Amino acid sequence: MKALNRILSILIVMLILLNNGIVFAATKNESDSKSYDSGYDAGYDYGYDRQDSNKSGLAAYKDSYKDSRAHKKLKEDIEDYNEREFREGFVDGYTDGHDDVDNADEDSDYATDLGKALGEISGANAYNSGKSSNWRTAIPKTKNISDMFGLSKQSSSYRSAFIKAFTSAFNEGYVEAYDRAAYEPVKVSLEQGVEDGEDVGTIVGAAYGSKDFFGGLDSSYKRDLPSRTVIAQQYSLNDDSNNYKDGFITGFISAYEESYNKAYRESNMDEALKKTASEIIPVSGGTAATTDKRFTVDVPSGTFYHDVNMSIITSYDVERTNYSNLIKASDSYTVVLTNLSGNLDDSKSIKLTFEYYGDRYKGGIYRLQDNRWLYIPTVIEDGKMSAKLNPKSLNSYGTTFSAFVDNNIPVFRDTRGHWAGDEIDAYVRRGAISGYGDMLFKPDNNITRAEFLTLLSRTFNWNLYSYQGNTTTFKDADTFGYYGDVINYATQYNYIHGYIDGTFKPGNPISYAEVEAIMNRVLFYNNFRWSDIANKMLYEKKERSGSFKNMNNKITRAEVAYMLYNAAE
Repeated sequence: MKALNRILSILIVMLILLNNGIVFAATKNESDSKSYDSGYDAGYDYGYDRQDSNKSGLAAYKDSYKDSRAHKKLKEDIEDYNEREFREGFVDGYTDGHDDVDNADEDSDYATDLGKALGEISGANAYNSGKSSNWRTAIPKTKNISDMFGLSKQSSSYRSAFIKAFTSAFNEGYVEAYDRAAYEPVKVSLEQGVEDGEDVGTIVGAAYGSKDFFGGLDSSYKRDLPSRTVIAQQYSLNDDSNNYKDGFITGFISAYEESYNKAYRESNMDEALKKTASEIIPVSGGTAATTDKRFTVDVPSGTFYHDVNMSIITSYDVERTNYSNLIKASDSYTVVLTNLSGNLDDSKSIKLTFEYYGDRYKGGIYRLQDNRWLYIPTVIEDGKMSAKLNPKSLNSYGTTFSAFVDNNIPVFRDTRGHWAGDEIDAYVRRGAISGYGDMLFKPDNNITRAEFLTLLSRTFNWNLYSYQGNTTTFKDADTFGYYGDVINYATQYNYIHGYIDGTFKPGNPISYAEVEAIMNRVLFYNNFRWSDIANKMLYEKKERSGSFKNMNNKITRAEVAYMLYNAAE
């Protein structure tokens, strides 16, 4: 009987683990529509209980169920209830439930097998623990049976039949195991113990290796490995010979470690394959997407001059990045581009698309850069959010993107519909630029010399507070106030200069010519020309810059946001 007890002990471990796995899988793959799912469940029960009816699912819904008390209660309980989706789910469920006759014997056999196995385990354990025979106190409560085997999703008829068959079989298995326990011979062989222990350890180790991986834990077989004392107790070894017990425990631990590591490694490999998508993008363009289609990358024709390989790696990076005030709204996707020639047309735009159903004003696509998430101008409509990207942003090292919701973003009344609204929004979300106290941004106002330097410092991450250079002295230094650090930093690096009279004049509006000179110094004289920005602005935005008349004219806040976004990207 002890051999049977050991086998059945393994079975219960596996049943519990497998049940947890099934529940997990069901959660990951459940329908996005709660209305449809609830409708299906209700329809299945309704159809199953009316298998003698000749009504169709739609007729049953319209004639009887639609105005029923049960339906009214469900409508109150379902968040964002959708009548059409619920009706479709009801009709589908009704059809399945109405026709579900053929599986009755199979379901009964399944419940019987489970009940018998668990009953035998409980009966043998009761005998070995010195307890009296009483199967009624050992059987799980009805609710526990329902939870253990996922019966809550089944029809009432199915649940009733399952529990009845399970209870009867549990009773039989318990009594038989208890009565036979006294007649099992004691195991004595060391070799037999090692063999039995290896068999058990292999099964249990594999189960826990897979469980730890899918639970997001690191690989450590010792985490759930039971002690020698627990192994002896769990597998009723104390009544066997010391040789057999020692052999069993030794074989169990050795096989557990090997099987755990193998299962964890294979689960990792399987999951990696599931989370990596790869696509050859030809010169004519194409699309790369995750296996679940929740993230896609569309490449227009002519973007690359040769075929390129694009891979998308799915991850969830909660431990390694700073979210600040952001709420994660998707997995993260790392796009790896292999472009052997290096040739591309950067006038083209690659389109990123996320599946998204949240707030259309607070959601957005972000790119991971220097351990910070930077917002990319995003369009949200019809359950999707999308953004355009310069192809130079992708490389063989990988560029990571994710969707977030920002509940703290300010909404300015004067930037919606403005020609530079997207770029302004990007810099506001990045915390690089702000508006005024009256919730206005004033995009067409001129920007001052000090304000421009502040925006540069935030765009290019100037470390103002660790800089130990000499303090610059200007005649009007007492007017710098909040801007003192950034002015000192910029002048020490010769990004900007004061006036011939020894003043800096932080509140003076800055001209296009001054901006061009400063940008060349900041970008290490990388041939920056404001005229390139102005021409692009005219082409893309249909907005004519004041610089076309005179480079000494003053630049606006909107133009600066547009320029820096394009320069930084």
